[in-house]
This record gives sequence, C-alpha cells and structure tokens, in this order.
Amino acid sequence: MFYRLHFRFLLCLFMFPSIPVWAFDTLTATVDKNPVMADESITLTVVANASLPRDAFDTSVLEKDFKVIRTSVSSHTQIINLSRTITTTWTTLLFPRREGLLTIPALNVNNILSEPIELMVMPANTSTNQDMRDIFMTAELLPESGYVMQQFTYTVKLFLAVELERGSLQVQPLENVIMEQMGEDTEANIIQNGKRYRVVERKYSIIPQVSGPLTIPAPIFEGAVRTRNRGSFGGLFNPSKPVNQLGPEISLDVQPIPANYPHPWLPSEFVQINEEWSDATDNFVVGEPITRTITLSALGVDQSLLPDLEPRLPPDVKAYSDQVQVNSIAKDNNVISQRVETYALVPSREGSFVLPDIKVPWFNTLTGTTEFASIPARSIQVKPNPATAQTNAQPILPQNVVLPPVATVQGSLDTVWYQRVLYWQVLSGLLLILLLWALLTRPARSIAQVKTKKPEERPLEETTQFKYLLNAIKAEQADTVEHALQDWLMCWYPKQAKLVQYIPLVKDNEFSQWLNMFYAQRYQHGSLSTADYQTITVWATTHRKQLVQQTSSNGLPALYPNT
Repeated sequence: MFYRLHFRFLLCLFMFPSIPVWAFDTLTATVDKNPVMADESITLTVVANASLPRDAFDTSVLEKDFKVIRTSVSSHTQIINLSRTITTTWTTLLFPRREGLLTIPALNVNNILSEPIELMVMPANTSTNQDMRDIFMTAELLPESGYVMQQFTYTVKLFLAVELERGSLQVQPLENVIMEQMGEDTEANIIQNGKRYRVVERKYSIIPQVSGPLTIPAPIFEGAVRTRNRGSFGGLFNPSKPVNQLGPEISLDVQPIPANYPHPWLPSEFVQINEEWSDATDNFVVGEPITRTITLSALGVDQSLLPDLEPRLPPDVKAYSDQVQVNSIAKDNNVISQRVETYALVPSREGSFVLPDIKVPWFNTLTGTTEFASIPARSIQVKPNPATAQTNAQPILPQNVVLPPVATVQGSLDTVWYQRVLYWQVLSGLLLILLLWALLTRPARSIAQVKTKKPEERPLEETTQFKYLLNAIKAEQADTVEHALQDWLMCWYPKQAKLVQYIPLVKDNEFSQWLNMFYAQRYQHGSLSTADYQTITVWATTHRKQLVQQTSSNGLPALYPNT
C-alpha cells in the first residue's frame, strides 16, 4: 500500500507542471542592437514561459513603425530536479520605417504584457556612415520623372567589404507595373575612401501601366558573412554571421498621357522604321512576287504598344503577308522592342504604281513633342511578263501580202465610188482574197502539232504526269502539287518558268481563283484543306477532258481513247 501511494504522488507531481496555461506569467521582449542604422535589420525576440500556439503572438502592432519581414517560432522544454520548464520563443526580423526614436510597444500574448522598448534609429544615407560600414545598399531610378507606359531603369547596388558566404537580393514585385530584370548581375571591385568594396549590381526595367504616385519598395538583402576569429586555428574554422540589409525606397510621380493627344500612345526616346526588299524595286514583273520587309524599332517601350504596319497598296498590287514577328531585347540598359512584318507584293498588270508612305507617330519623352517615323512614298515600274506578252501578241501577216493603204479623199464627196478605185487597189484586193482562200482550205493543225514533241510521244508523257499530279493531290503536299501541276500543264501549253504564268494561257477563272488562294495560303504559312485539294482535282479532270475533245474536233483521232 505504501508503494502505491508513493507512485501516485510522483505521478501527480510530474503531471502538475505539464499544464502550461497555469504557469504562464512571464513575457519578455528584447532586440539584438540598439541604436541601429535606418537600413539595418533588427531581431526582436519574444519569450513566453509556457507552451503556446504559433499564432499567439500578433505582429500587426509593429507594422506602424517597422517593416515585418518574417517570424519564426520555437519551443524548448527543460527538466531540472523533477521541475519542468517550457518556453516558447518568437524571433521576428524587422526593419525601421523611419529615423529617430521609435518605440516597440508592449506586446500582448494571452493578456500577459511585455515591457515596451525604445529604439534609436540613426540615418544611414550619409557618406560618413557608409564609409564606416562593411555592408550597405543603394538604389537609383532613371529617368527621375516620366510618363505612363514609359520604361524606367531601376539599379540596385550592394557594397560588401567582408567575405560573403551566401546571400540573396530580393526586389518586391509591383502592381500595375511590368518589371523585368535586365541581364545578369554584374560584379566589380572599387576603392571608396580608402576601403575596398565588392559591388554587386542588378538592373530592372520598370514600365508603369497606370499614372499617379508610385513607390518602389526597398530592396532586401539576406545573407551570411564570415567573421574573423583569430582563436580558431588561424581562421580556418571562422563561423558565419547572418546579415540583413535594406535599401532605400524610391517614389515616383508617373505622368498621364497628355490631354487631347490625337495618336496611339507610343512614348519613347527613339523610334525608327525601315524597309528591305528581296530584289531591286525596278525588277517588278507582272505576276511575279517581290518580298518587302518592314521593321519598326522603339527604345524603352513594351512590345505590346507597337502598332500594325500593314501598308496601303494600289488596287492592282496584291500583298500576301507572312507571320508577324514581335520581340524585345535588353541592350545597354534599355529595352528595345521590334515589330517585323513581311509581305510578298504581286502586281497584276504592267505600268507605273506609287506605294504610299508609311508613318508611325510617337511621343518623344525627352522633348515632350510628337514626332513621326516614316518610310517615304516609292514609285515602282512593273514590266510585262515575257511569257504573257508572247501569248497575247497579234499574229504577223506573211511578207508577200501587202495591205492597201487608206486612200486619201481628194475629190469631192459626190464622186461615185468606182471612179475613186485605182487599178493597183483592185489587184491587191484580188491577191488578198486568194490568200485568205488558201489559208481557209489548208488542213487544220491540232494543238499537239504546235508542241516541239511529236504527237505520238505526248500521250504517254501526259498520262504519266497526270497520274503523278493526282497522287500529289491525294497526299496533300503543297510543294509537290505545285511542281506536278506545272509539269502537267507543260504537256498542253508552251513551257513557262512559273506556274502563275499559265493563268493567261489557260484562260479559266476557276483555275485563276484557285491558284491565287493556293499562293495566299502558302505566304501566310497556312495549309490547304481537303476540300481545296478536291477542287483542283475536279478542275484538272474536267479541263483535261476539254483539251482531249478540242484535239479530237480539230480533225485528228482522239489522243486518249481510253480516258
């Protein structure tokens, strides 16, 4: 019985201090340094003599005078002489928001209050203070004022006079601002007031999307530096010390778009537009394309602001556009945006044409004036297509036929017509009649006889080319269809260098429309549908039958009796 009572007494003795709420009566708060520089961090340590939840300590009371970075929580249990002690510790990293005398108020945890702490914050932006310190940061924004959607360059520099073991530099993102780092961090060594510093520099491009006041938060550096401990075997095992540094905040008043500005908004320091041609502009030929590339470049502008550059063209010049290329690059601390548009220009007739000028208005942020980047108007001369010109040429009469000249009426109007007819005119008329009779009574020549190949050789070649064309259409291969169609038409018409040159020879609107659609899809990097390929199959089959019937009607036997 005695042992049972003793055991119960010890059990109660151990259970009694395990109820932390009963024992919580002390809350202490301390800081790691006082006074402190305005850009240095402060470590606030709050200790409660009980086991408490993580959210028992509310840091919102510190936000008025301090920037709260983060808070960590730890618990510790200690048993000495059967007496258990439990503590909960909150460690909070703070940065002062202003200089002068600040107060960390009495902190309240479960109605237990800590003592307030008065903290002296010294200015950190004086050169004297910076020269005495091993770590400090600077921040700069250029230009110091500007307009909405204009690019600003934000530069952060970290000065280190100690050996850095690890570290990270953080710049908080901003709302309604396009913010991107430009390039990689750069490092340099400088000597400032007799002290050597390692300088780490980082640049950002900042493009505000709305006007009004803008505050760029202070950049934060968190890391660890090696300490010099002479007693650790000559410094081989020097411990590291955590460091936290805060840079300066920067405020900016972003100006809005000027009132009554009549053009699309494009703020920049420099805008340029130029053009390139795949061939000389005096080499335009009817039906043959020449590629024109227009490039718009703007300094310090987001690529989304670059306008379209589609040019105005004469009605007889068609443009087939390629895919637009828009990109941005960072160079020499500036963002350069480019828009590249490519067109294949195809004139439909010969003659002189004027390509109108292209103007892009932009707002010069340096002078505050509106300027224009432009390409002047250009006059082009389109030459006739040699193959088309030969096909449309008028027939030349034989040399032995002399056309009668137009008679000059010298007599009076009441003269009888046969009195004005001369002997040589009558003879010339008879010769012309005989010539026409001879031409009409000659056997008709088939279209196959015009070809350089013999008529009996062409059917086999044409049949092979037509089958090859049908196979290419069935496979839906655009390049193969183009070459196969040209080779098949070559069996019926005079040889042409390009497929478009067969349009005036075939003289078929359906073929002309399909070919224009075919090239339009290719220039736009599109693809033809199965229905488009079926259209050319039906046309080729129908047109082939017409050619066969035309050959048979000219008095010759059918070339393809089995088709």
